[in-house]
Amino acid sequence: MVLYKAHVSTGTSLGSETIDWISLTLVGTKGSSPQTLLDNWGPDFFWGAECKYKIPCPQDLGDILLIQITKKPSLLLQDSWYCNFVKVTSPQGKSYSFPVYQWIEGSSTLEFREGKGKDFCSRVLPLLSDYRKKELEVKRESYKWKEYAPGIPHCLDVNSINELETNSQFSFTKSILFFTRGAVTVVEQRLKGYSSSKESWESLEDIKKVFSFNRNDMLEYVMEHWKEDAFFGYQFLNGLNPNLIRKCTQIPSNFPITQDMVARSLGSGTTLKEELKKGTIYIADYRILDGITPGWNNKVQQHIAAPLCLLHLTPQGQLMPLAIQLSQKPGPEVPIFLPSDSECDWVLAKTWVRNSHFHVHEAMAHLLRTHLLAEVFALATFRHLPMCHPLYKLLLPHFRYTLNINTLARERLISKDGLFDEGIGVGRRGLIELCQRSMETLTYPSLCLPEDLEDRDVHSLPNYYYKDDGLKIWAAIESFVSNIVDFYYSKDESVQGDYELQAWIKEIFTKGFLSRTSSGIPSSFDTVVEVKKFLTMVIFTVSAQHAAVNSGQYSHGAWMPNFPPSMRKPPPTSKGTIYLKDYLDILPAVNTTCNIISTLWLLSAKTGDAVALGDYPNEYFTEEEPQKFIQDFQDCLSKISKEIEKRNRSLPIGYHYLNPLNIENSVSI
Repeated sequence: MVLYKAHVSTGTSLGSETIDWISLTLVGTKGSSPQTLLDNWGPDFFWGAECKYKIPCPQDLGDILLIQITKKPSLLLQDSWYCNFVKVTSPQGKSYSFPVYQWIEGSSTLEFREGKGKDFCSRVLPLLSDYRKKELEVKRESYKWKEYAPGIPHCLDVNSINELETNSQFSFTKSILFFTRGAVTVVEQRLKGYSSSKESWESLEDIKKVFSFNRNDMLEYVMEHWKEDAFFGYQFLNGLNPNLIRKCTQIPSNFPITQDMVARSLGSGTTLKEELKKGTIYIADYRILDGITPGWNNKVQQHIAAPLCLLHLTPQGQLMPLAIQLSQKPGPEVPIFLPSDSECDWVLAKTWVRNSHFHVHEAMAHLLRTHLLAEVFALATFRHLPMCHPLYKLLLPHFRYTLNINTLARERLISKDGLFDEGIGVGRRGLIELCQRSMETLTYPSLCLPEDLEDRDVHSLPNYYYKDDGLKIWAAIESFVSNIVDFYYSKDESVQGDYELQAWIKEIFTKGFLSRTSSGIPSSFDTVVEVKKFLTMVIFTVSAQHAAVNSGQYSHGAWMPNFPPSMRKPPPTSKGTIYLKDYLDILPAVNTTCNIISTLWLLSAKTGDAVALGDYPNEYFTEEEPQKFIQDFQDCLSKISKEIEKRNRSLPIGYHYLNPLNIENSVSI
């Protein structure tokens, strides 16, 4: 008779404890132990419990390969149990760690592999090979694909968050905060009588009353400076969707700007032709909106523009708008608006650009390029990488709550008659059309920050804090990923022979990027370098990029004229015809404003149990080297955070969205 020791840890989340019977079986290279009931004659698996047990066995089991945890009800009512980990010590003193970190429900038996990361090629024992296949078969039944709409990435085949597995759902803390925040803002607006009004705002000042529940420095700055050209240009660099602007070396043929139009803005001693040659002219082109089906708000059809906006980098380093055309088709009824026009004309033209920016941001930069892609990456990981796979361990923390928030979005935000269908100018149909159009042009390089900056030729732009901070974070993630990949994949042949990894990228290519070879997304991996690049992109997309396009939504959009979700009248066909009353009648109605502001606040508010980029509270990697890599990653992010905070202290308004302290590990909101 030999004696093994087991250390079992229960979670600290609300409801983690159980009164059910828990049994443990050890499986080794030389056999299995009898199923042993874990009972210390008293409460065992209470909240935060760290309990130790003795596991008697008739013979030595050799190396422990996996454990089986069996849970059976002790009463008629069954409950759930959250197990952190199990650690086993052999009679010879050798330790084995088994990361669990999940809910175990009902009456069931689950198996868990020893914690050392094992890729497909490291399998040597038929038992482990069979276990991996069985695990993935079960997961593929639990996580199935469906087509939400033609031409956009596939998603999880559920219709409600109630259908999600417990391990994919929000924690109790996050659920309470998420839903009560939404309720509080709705109640406040109803008490004020705003959320039911379909009328125009009587004055711009009245809009400030709607968001009195939550003010911050950035919002105050937006309210004070939203009309200024310098701040208008600044937002292309450090506002929502900072990946749109690109250098302009030749004026588009459908944007008939003349030297006389821009001479005053450029100043004496230079010309538009000279500035184009110097590389100081930039453009924001919203042609993707041309012909998009408009939506209906309050039973009134909304209007959409597809502007062209030309900007100039001044000698003082400010990006200033030069000219705005609100249609892709020039003509007598499509004026080109200039800074020298009347204030009402120029402010309205910039407001139309900001409205177009809202649509492109929400549909493409936010929904498609972070939320939908994050779900694709998560589903492929759950379906094709077993828990013991090193890349599963690497990626799992970066998919926390993603399936829940996306399912919730399909239920309430982008559904028919949902918040966006009734609150934004393109409605649900137009939102889907925008995603479909964006998918047709979505490329791998555009998802990789260094290549995207190169393609848009914006490396030299000053005061581009998204670029500066983003490149540092990209490099930190790349270094961390490289260390992990090199540790487990010693050569290219290891990658080529990892059939689980190959199945993972193949499904991302087919289900996420719809087998579009023009996207540049790989359908297989041949080299270690290719794996490193793709994993860096995945982690950057679901963490830093999501923070950049999500966290500032309320701050930039609560002052609605700066980021209007809809426009109730068509773009002007001439100058000098718009006054303040007309401007207020063009902007969204009172109730639309209230609903969208509430939504933006809910989507960008901090949650109570957020996990910052680089924090890995669950110990999935048990080897010493990966743990060191994690510490190095955290040290690097800490250094970046300090550099950002030091820079921000010298700025009129700091750029905080890519401070690692403010970046969540995953798309969870």
